[in-house]
Amino acid sequence: MRVLDITSAFSSSCGGIKRYYREKARALPRLGVECHFVVPAAERGTEPFGEGTLHKLPGPPMPGNAAYRLFGWNAGVGDLIRTLRPDVIEVATHYALPDMVLHAARSMVRRPRVVGFFHSHPRQVVENVAHALPGPAGGDALAEGLWRFFRAQHTRYDATLVASPTMLRELTARGYPRVCEVGLGVDTETFAPSPDPRPRDAAPTITYSGRFTVDKELPLLLDAFDRVHAATGARLQFLGDGPLRARLDAFARTRSAVQVRPYLDTPADVARTLAASDVVVVPSRTETFSLSTAEALACGAPVVGPDEGGVADLVRFAGSGRCFRAGDATSLSEALIEVLQGSREVRRAQGLAGRARLVERYTWDAVMARIHGVYARGLAAPAQLSV
Repeated sequence: MRVLDITSAFSSSCGGIKRYYREKARALPRLGVECHFVVPAAERGTEPFGEGTLHKLPGPPMPGNAAYRLFGWNAGVGDLIRTLRPDVIEVATHYALPDMVLHAARSMVRRPRVVGFFHSHPRQVVENVAHALPGPAGGDALAEGLWRFFRAQHTRYDATLVASPTMLRELTARGYPRVCEVGLGVDTETFAPSPDPRPRDAAPTITYSGRFTVDKELPLLLDAFDRVHAATGARLQFLGDGPLRARLDAFARTRSAVQVRPYLDTPADVARTLAASDVVVVPSRTETFSLSTAEALACGAPVVGPDEGGVADLVRFAGSGRCFRAGDATSLSEALIEVLQGSREVRRAQGLAGRARLVERYTWDAVMARIHGVYARGLAAPAQLSV
């Protein structure tokens, strides 16, 4: 089986899509899959990517975020698809890219199955754009319009993959056809509990690790922190980067217990930091899965997250941490205080039990086996796609 993954959401530095692709390039070849990945870049090129191949096609920077690029209309997407002749094409960007892919598929004698992975929640997309617009942006209407547009795209696919039970319910309720929940995974060897190097009387540590963007609802955490610090003496560290960096830096300058740090260089560094955290906080209600949550749980750290979205799915599945009322800073502070006022021994025992539950379903090998099953069933069944 030859599989081609294609997306514009491939950062030059980091990101969940890149991690997902690296795991595919590691795990799927063991199941007999030849993996190819197609992304936009400054220049055309081909290079090894794990046990697969990364194809770069020229495209312009994405407006407002130079870490990402777009496919140019004349980049050669169709030519590459016709040259590689994949059995399955997985699409992770659902704007203009599906038209390029489906046009190429229509011209092939043996038509590949086309699968879409629903990685981005429409509310995330809208919030990151609408907050910068002057005056009322009509965010709810924009999000509903995006839901309808994505449904029209996904109706054209042979299958739609989602990463969480919440997204399975949401897409099914909205009339998306052929939706399959496969999850995402975590490297449970790298992301694992480790001895805590801190002295026993050290102040507890709250960690946020991820992008500094509006959809991550970081202002909610800023609103909650002073109350948490007053009750527990906790420190707060932010790991990452993004458009809200200046606001976080300003917040930290007036609070000695807050630190803003850049992305850590390696997954091992991230894992050590998460494992040494007393609690990891993920405030966003629009996560379609949340790799940050899965990695924290795998490290034995309890997670505090909202009672909506992919974070809630993982926290409830693992039973490690607390859920707060989404969008409510007071509820967030209460959840953090509740976790931190317990003993370190109780948190560690809860975290180890949560990790044990997580690895039952969310290892990358288990996820890739489910995805391979979707591909195989799609190839065995009559084509659903209308091109």
